[in-house]
Amino acid sequence: MEKTHERHAYHCFPLSLSNRLGWGISFPEDIVVKWDGGNGIDPSQDRVKIISGEKFTNVYRANHTLSFETGLRFEAENGENLTLLTMPVPNEFVRGAQCFTTLISTSALPGSLPIAWMITEPGIEITIPAGTPVAAVFPISLTDIQDYELVLESGKVMQFNESMKARGEAAQAKNSVGDWSHFYRDAVDHLGKAFGKHESKKIVMKVTKEK
Repeated sequence: MEKTHERHAYHCFPLSLSNRLGWGISFPEDIVVKWDGGNGIDPSQDRVKIISGEKFTNVYRANHTLSFETGLRFEAENGENLTLLTMPVPNEFVRGAQCFTTLISTSALPGSLPIAWMITEPGIEITIPAGTPVAAVFPISLTDIQDYELVLESGKVMQFNESMKARGEAAQAKNSVGDWSHFYRDAVDHLGKAFGKHESKKIVMKVTKEK
């Protein structure tokens, strides 16, 4: 997002909002790895080399993957089960590697939270600078989304598309002169009239140290 023209991506409300989704898991030292293209279930034959950051990583999963030693345990305040969604850091792109997306029931997890990447491109050194998140983690209720149903109605879809076309043209006109419409951010149409609403316009997730 920093590298887009005039940091254009930050004017996109869906992108900026999702960037705050989850806690970022990072490490205090650079981690550098390289995969030579070998593959297998035996880590000794997998040939993923950890160049630096050995105390935070391992390759015991094999299959050209890299595991991170987080040392973190998550528990629900009420002692009940907590489901954690671990996924790639929103809108953070890494050449040659991809974080696995997982759902973990914390009550059934005996150790620390597992995080793993798959190395997808051989022959290059992949560097994770110190303090750079390797994954985003946040709590999710599988009960709340169970049996959630999406209903498609063709008539409403056509009407929606016409509205989006008019709003898109108005937004393009503003962008062409260096202005920003913020129609979606403000939940209005191209005429400034209310058009739906947001559940929330910000995401706040905290970390508190015990005293």
